[in-house]
Amino acid sequence: MIASLLNAAPHSDWAIIMDLVVILVSAAVVAVVMQPMRLAAIPAYLIAGAFIGPRAFGLVPSTGGLGAISHLAIILLLFGIGLELHLSVLKHRLMRMIVAGFGSCLLSIAIGWPIAIGFGLTPPAALAVSMALALSSTALVMRIIAERRELRRMRGRLALSILVIQDMIVLGMLAAIPALASWAGTDGITAADTNVQLAGDSGTLRFIIEAILRVGGVVTLIVLGRVMLPRVLRASFKGGSLEVMTLAGVSAALLAAVVAQGIGFSLEVGAFLAGFMLAGTPFRHQLSGQIGPLRDIFIAVFFTTLGMKLDPSILAQWWWVIIAGGALMMVLKTAVISGVCWALGTTTGIAIAVGLSLAQAGEFSLIVLGATHDSGIIDDATLAMAIAIVVISLILTPALVEFGGRLSRVMSKIGTAPWIKSSPLRDATHAGSHATKTSQHVIIAGYGPIGCLIAEELEQAGINYTVVELNPTTVQEQSRRGRSVIFGDVRNLEVLESAGIRSAHALVLTIPDEEAVLRTCAVARRRAPDVFIAARTRVLSKKAGIMEVGADSVTVDETSAATEMLRAVMIRLDTDSEETPQRQNTESDAPPDSENRDD
Repeated sequence: MIASLLNAAPHSDWAIIMDLVVILVSAAVVAVVMQPMRLAAIPAYLIAGAFIGPRAFGLVPSTGGLGAISHLAIILLLFGIGLELHLSVLKHRLMRMIVAGFGSCLLSIAIGWPIAIGFGLTPPAALAVSMALALSSTALVMRIIAERRELRRMRGRLALSILVIQDMIVLGMLAAIPALASWAGTDGITAADTNVQLAGDSGTLRFIIEAILRVGGVVTLIVLGRVMLPRVLRASFKGGSLEVMTLAGVSAALLAAVVAQGIGFSLEVGAFLAGFMLAGTPFRHQLSGQIGPLRDIFIAVFFTTLGMKLDPSILAQWWWVIIAGGALMMVLKTAVISGVCWALGTTTGIAIAVGLSLAQAGEFSLIVLGATHDSGIIDDATLAMAIAIVVISLILTPALVEFGGRLSRVMSKIGTAPWIKSSPLRDATHAGSHATKTSQHVIIAGYGPIGCLIAEELEQAGINYTVVELNPTTVQEQSRRGRSVIFGDVRNLEVLESAGIRSAHALVLTIPDEEAVLRTCAVARRRAPDVFIAARTRVLSKKAGIMEVGADSVTVDETSAATEMLRAVMIRLDTDSEETPQRQNTESDAPPDSENRDD
């Protein structure tokens, strides 16, 4: 894949570079123009691709040379999703969360399949489209929920859990695409031929053996990755270079992708497994933040390239199908997700809020649609209409989430299903209602002597805190003691997000690095305008600059040392002044002959 790009002719290299320039510039321009409309980035990229594609203005005549970059974008995306897929998200109310995720997704597919057939699609194509549209947008929904500070509320937790389950289901969908292609007869094998081949004992035995070998290969890959990858990353960081650690992590993702393809799975599955294997390590937050900018650039290329497949003439011809299909999809998903959540024990208000939040299709919908189109399961017209439905639903998502929140408050008095006597999904604040510890949250950057003392005082006061530290040994040791510790560079926005900057009440920067403090203050203030930032600097000359970029309080080591020394001196002087009269009184009270004792 990458070698084909490197071995291409010089003019081909130049053409690819020019295509990339056009794609990135157009994606950036459209995204900036759409920002005042609060349009998410992904729909903007798709719209940009539709404008510059061969079926519109033709600024990029073909997407053939960008296939490798698109694959790399999906590898990095799934690697990042795997990094964020820590099963602790589901540890509370585990079975109900799993049932809600799998149940709502499978039920949406089951109901959507015959509806898609009713729109004129063949059964394999209808199943592929219904699978794709059953998925919701993890990136967009989680961003909106975080901005609304609802991650700690039941609707936020339930939406996150369903999205996590959907992200896992994507792997099964991607793995099922070859079977769908065989059913559709697009890979040169008809369904009848497939049945004949599998009817024989030798064919069945071969199929079983291959399946066992594939599953065994995946299990071996996971076990080896769990054992080896944390050690590799720890060794790569011994020199203190975050760049080397990032290189090791991305290399692991690419290697796992290649190995997965070698044992019969897709590149994307391997990348996801690599991220999943690293999700339980303390390095996941930093890795996610480090690969974020690179991933975002490749994702912009991928979705813009996908938008180039949109045909405006098809959209103009079948606009009524797009509107009807989009409306049906959002109504169906809202009803199914709300119904499943309500049946499992949530209140009516929470169930409707979650259903409306997840009514859209998502970025993985586009990936599944692209893969099914490349396999010949769906044609160009179906792909164009399905992408248009996804784009419309993404544009409407912020309004749907807002409407769901208002509707939830109106219907808050309506209880759970009549068969639910007691449910942990009933209360939005059930998980942390028993302690004042959840009422406030402080982020401490650096766990040196100062950070340690601050953490101890907060712990005694019953205040929640999360430590961000770059020493892996400290992170591992404090994690074993049950403290909330994240490995990473606090200047990294992804690390701050993982520490909970959006909902934090205070950020304490104890790191003795003025440049790091300046950058962190600026990043944190943009992301959380109301958070109280207490910073530290070694020299007085840096205080004004740190205050300008957003710190509320700055402690200067020089002045604090002077203050502490002056306090010690004054205490001593006060003590001496108290003791002097006592000594004088003692001398005056001495026996008369004591003055002449030497005579």
